[in-house]
Formats: sequence, C-alpha cells, structure tokens
Amino acid sequence: MIRANTQSFRSIPDHEYEVRTDLRKERIFTIDPEDAKGLDDALSIMPNDDGTYDVGIHIADVSFHVKPNTALDRDARKRATSVYLVQRAVPMLPPALSEELCSLAPGEERLAFSVVLTLTKEGKIIKKWFGKTVVKSVAKLSYGMVQGVLDGEPLGNVSAAPEHEVSSIVTDIRLLYELAKVLRARRFQNGSLRLASPRPSFKLNDQGLPVDCSETVNLEANSIVEEV
Repeated sequence: MIRANTQSFRSIPDHEYEVRTDLRKERIFTIDPEDAKGLDDALSIMPNDDGTYDVGIHIADVSFHVKPNTALDRDARKRATSVYLVQRAVPMLPPALSEELCSLAPGEERLAFSVVLTLTKEGKIIKKWFGKTVVKSVAKLSYGMVQGVLDGEPLGNVSAAPEHEVSSIVTDIRLLYELAKVLRARRFQNGSLRLASPRPSFKLNDQGLPVDCSETVNLEANSIVEEV
C-alpha cells in the first residue's frame, strides 16, 4: 500500500486562500453514522430575506492531495473503492487522507468543492453556484443526534464553534428536513422508485467477532443527506 506523505500538506498553502471562496465563517456541519471516521461531505443552510434558502453541499477536495498518475492515484485506481467488512473498513485512500486531511472534521480548515443552491420553500432551484472553497465545519453530528432533534429532543454532546450557537444548528437541521420532505415528495410524484434494500448491522464481541445481527433502520434523519 502506498503511504501518503502528509507532512508537506498539513497546512493549506496561502495560494489556495487566494483562488478559493472562503466559507470558513459559514455554519457548516457533517451528518454521518455514529462510527464514521472519514467525514467527506457536509451541509449548510442560510435563510434569505425573500423567503428562499441558500443550501450548501460541501465535498472534501480529494483531488488537491491526489494528483493524476502519481503512485497514490494508481494505487487508488486499483482499489477502485473502499471496502466495508464486518470488523473493519479497507479505505481506497490511506487513512492519513481519508480520515484526516480529507475529512471535514469540526474546527479544522479543509479544502472542498462546494455547491450552493438557492431554493424556494417549494424546493424549486432558482440559482446555482459551484466552486472551490475553504471550509471549517462547526460540528460533527450523527444520524441519531439529528433524529433526536427531529423528535423534539435537545441536541446534546455537541461542541459548536464559539461563533455559532447550538440552537442555530438545531434550526438549520429542521429547515433542511423540511426541504428534504418537499424534495422527496416531489421525487416520488415524478415517478421515482423506492429501491431500498435491507442492510444488516452486526454486533461484535471484544474479539471483534460477530455475535448478533439485525436490520439497519433508516431514520428520517437519513433523508436530509439523501435528498438535499
């Protein structure tokens, strides 16, 4: 396996701040499974005065670190994808990239590709923006935490950045969920098929061996990431 030499790009080069849109002050957060290590995508939402919303989808810029035809790129192409086993995951890229430099961890400045969509409350897109960005996530959320918010529970165990209130993140979650419901309803009205397949979830003992199996339940919180 090719090991990434991360020492040379631990910090973001000054040039990247000059050519990218700076979104570090935006209230951006990730939503992933509880045990997720690599946080490769994040969301944001900002209400506008005219009743529309600017919804941001932010994806870690892996291409900045993995240049074409390098040894790292060739090794990743051979793997083709990450493989998730019962006891562990075999990442396509070295953990130094997938779990660190390309992971949108809270409080860390990261390079990203972002899409900002201006949507009406009816889910109609009236403006689009695409570009390279610098982001800094304010919180790492799990599907269970988000589902708790949708069920009316407080958002606990989250250390938001000082300039962002936890209550504002709660508001953002609810706004994203309302838009996700609208988008999902319209998708099915337009003939989309429901193709969800059962996904097993394994319980492991102290030795890492499976001792029980159950079906993974999709929460309403999942629809936020699936639809937006």
